[in-house]
Amino acid sequence: MIFKNNKPVDQLLKNAEKYWAHTPSLEGLKEPETLKEHIELVNVYCEKLIETHHLDSIINRLIESFLSEFPELDKCGDYLKKLFLDTVIYHDYGKINENFQVDKMRNPGFTKVKPSPISSRHSSLGGFIYLANHFQEIHAKNFNRQEKVMLFAISWYFAYSIFKHHGFQFHDDIEQSLCFSKDTEFVDIAELKDFMKSYVEQYHFEVNPALYNLIGNPKALKDPSFTKYQKSFPLYALCRLNFSLLTASDYLATNEYMNCAPLNDFGVLSKERIDTIFEHVTNHNFLDKAEEKENYNRWTYEKLKNETYFPEKPTQRSGTNLNKLRQAMAIETIRNLRKNIHRNLFYIEAPTGGGKTNLSLLSVLDILKAYDGKINKVFYVFPFTTLITQTYKSIKEVFALGDDEVVQLHSKAGFKEKETEKEDDNYGGNKINYIHHLFANFPFTLLTHVRFFDILKTDRKETNYLLHRLANSVVVIDELQSYPPQHWDKVIYFIKKFASALNIKFILMSATLPKIDKLKIDENKQQDFSYLLPNAKKDYFQNPNFCDRVNFDLSLSGKKELQLDELAETLLKTSKAYAEKDFGEIKPAESVYTIIEFIFKKSASDFHQLLKDNDFFDEVFLLSGTILEPRRKYIIDYLKNIENRKKRVLLVTTQVVEAGVDIDMDIGFKDRSLIDSDEQLAGRINRNINKKECRLFLFKYDKAGLIYKDERLKISQKLKPEEYRLILRNKDFDRLYYDKVIKKRNEAYDTKFLKNFKDYRNLVESLKFKSVNDQFKLIEQNNISCFIPLPIPIIISENKEKTEYTFSKSERDFLEKHSIFPNKENKISGEEVFDLYLNIIQQKQGFITKKTSQKILQGIISNFIFSIFASDKIKTEIIKFSDEEKSEFGYQYIESWKKFYDYEEGFNADEFQSIETQFL
Repeated sequence: MIFKNNKPVDQLLKNAEKYWAHTPSLEGLKEPETLKEHIELVNVYCEKLIETHHLDSIINRLIESFLSEFPELDKCGDYLKKLFLDTVIYHDYGKINENFQVDKMRNPGFTKVKPSPISSRHSSLGGFIYLANHFQEIHAKNFNRQEKVMLFAISWYFAYSIFKHHGFQFHDDIEQSLCFSKDTEFVDIAELKDFMKSYVEQYHFEVNPALYNLIGNPKALKDPSFTKYQKSFPLYALCRLNFSLLTASDYLATNEYMNCAPLNDFGVLSKERIDTIFEHVTNHNFLDKAEEKENYNRWTYEKLKNETYFPEKPTQRSGTNLNKLRQAMAIETIRNLRKNIHRNLFYIEAPTGGGKTNLSLLSVLDILKAYDGKINKVFYVFPFTTLITQTYKSIKEVFALGDDEVVQLHSKAGFKEKETEKEDDNYGGNKINYIHHLFANFPFTLLTHVRFFDILKTDRKETNYLLHRLANSVVVIDELQSYPPQHWDKVIYFIKKFASALNIKFILMSATLPKIDKLKIDENKQQDFSYLLPNAKKDYFQNPNFCDRVNFDLSLSGKKELQLDELAETLLKTSKAYAEKDFGEIKPAESVYTIIEFIFKKSASDFHQLLKDNDFFDEVFLLSGTILEPRRKYIIDYLKNIENRKKRVLLVTTQVVEAGVDIDMDIGFKDRSLIDSDEQLAGRINRNINKKECRLFLFKYDKAGLIYKDERLKISQKLKPEEYRLILRNKDFDRLYYDKVIKKRNEAYDTKFLKNFKDYRNLVESLKFKSVNDQFKLIEQNNISCFIPLPIPIIISENKEKTEYTFSKSERDFLEKHSIFPNKENKISGEEVFDLYLNIIQQKQGFITKKTSQKILQGIISNFIFSIFASDKIKTEIIKFSDEEKSEFGYQYIESWKKFYDYEEGFNADEFQSIETQFL
């Protein structure tokens, strides 16, 4: 109704058809787009986004939440909503600036105005026109004085979106933009206003002259009667959501005109599609058309129909009983979810090997089904790309999703083609595919935790595009314990606030789950998370099928001066003894899979050198953060290939293997660090409980304090041996570990003289957008991405079931299109790939074509890169091996890589003097 009741530009502006909003990239290709056409198209896209993502009720709820903080304001809701949406309508009203028409549009119907304080700019003029007319409306309407003061204030904050819609980010100093800092460099504010008033009059808006005194007035902007309305999370969310809708609608409308590429698919689930998925999961016997993969979830839903059925929880160890426990957890999870379906915050705490991903999938499905399409997209958030890749396959398989329904958003995923090429389309489907990626227009999106929390707290326009998309969604956050504790308060703050503000259903899950809602981040102390497995510790974690899967051996952890050769001797002795055991096909006699994890990469490399030529193991693999992705995938595929199970294999690794690597080892050794980290590695051993006497030996070798600088390590190190063993045995990480971490964080909140969470919350509520973003970084250190131009094999691994390729089919086609072919050894040259990257960056191409090529290349290049800490010492030393010219384009191009890098062993730190190289 707000859009419908708004007067079209041609009814406000004389000769409106003369004003252009955009011109085609190639002259004569088509007619310029008029201002009226553009504004109407932006409005259409805004309405589509609001309808698609059910934002009407979201905006209403945010406005109501804002007004509830000020009981004296009770009649303003409808007009606040009009203020919100009018930013979209008014955003380009400033394009009537003659200089914009001449300089930017090359419009022959206009003559330049000289001198002009605003030059050819239009955003600040649009903001001025918006403020002038709405100040007049507020003044004229039947609001009391307090209501008018509040509406004036909110008009300023919403107008900020107009001022910034062509910038790339929001800032802390809103006042600078709203006081026209750019436009008053050479004239005073009074002269500027006199100049801008004439444009307000061209729209035939009649404004009380006294109201102009408020516009651009720094005293008014800082007056307590106005700024008191700034202290509000709902206002922060409204400003961010407003900017998201305005800039997204503007982008999509501009794209439709410039590229003749209208967007109709916004990547959401319809009620009908949800019903189809639900029917598939609950009724089909098999997950695949070939009927090779049985759908075990069907039996879960069959049993759920009987409300009096309570699953057994057997304690005798066996693979069959493990599956019964998994089904029991699934039934209990769904039943508890259905009882609390109206709530927004859920915990799934399930033991390693309990099918945590499947529990989350069933929870997601039940939420989608319960809300009949009102909740219509899903985000899965992970700390590691390996988890993303695994879950991507699971989601597609369990829900029978098409390629166009699920996307991975991370640097190694490459470019997803949702639209197929059209014969009459010069760009193929790339224009729309690029937009689908930019806006994550897929019903299921898998992304890293860094990228997800960037969306929640960003000050950047392009990242903020996605904020409106989070509304009415399900967000699953996995492996929460991997987040540094100094940011747990910010994590739970944004989760709670946006769950309420945007109606997001959050599911937080892990086998070692810190209950971060216990943090005292606000006055509301109630426990508002629903535990979907409330008795998980007693019923599942302490069931022998889970807690007796791996025995923890601390006999080595008391040795203070443990040497690598001594450790190697123990490892060999233990592995030889275990190799004699026979558990059938899952672990034949004379076979053993052993894993040893170090904290430092150098220690892992030294140990690998010690044992790589030994007579016992058939294969000795090294896995660290410097091993390239194809090699990492080869190692994992080798370990998962049943054809190799008769061999004796040693995997030497750093902590890159702890979570998200789906392998099943027999014996483990681990350098002690955080106790939850120790448990994570235990999760890679005897995953399906089909073996016996599996052990994880804990030892002390590297100094964990050089990496872990928060209270978790101190608490872990203070644990008595019996406490340490008890936590690992009973899987109770709360009482003796996480609760102590949380207690320390809570004590800090009560310390008046320390910077604490209250200061951060104040930044949010004071609309300090840049500081909100900058002071919350899940990953603090800066990295250097090193490109190793070696030849990479096209095929990672082959077995009877499938062939695993390094590059996707579309990536191989892209390389062939640019004349890059495999050599005689079936490898792709890294040198040729990087030369193509430089060529595409430097050549002149259309924006979409160039961006698409770069996206595709990003996935290809990810196979040739690893990251190292960007310390000053490393920067100085890495240059010695680099091509400086080629290293100016985002990656450190390691020309002399053979001097310190090996495909199978990774980075050799001996060539470097910097201690940071140990941590890779």
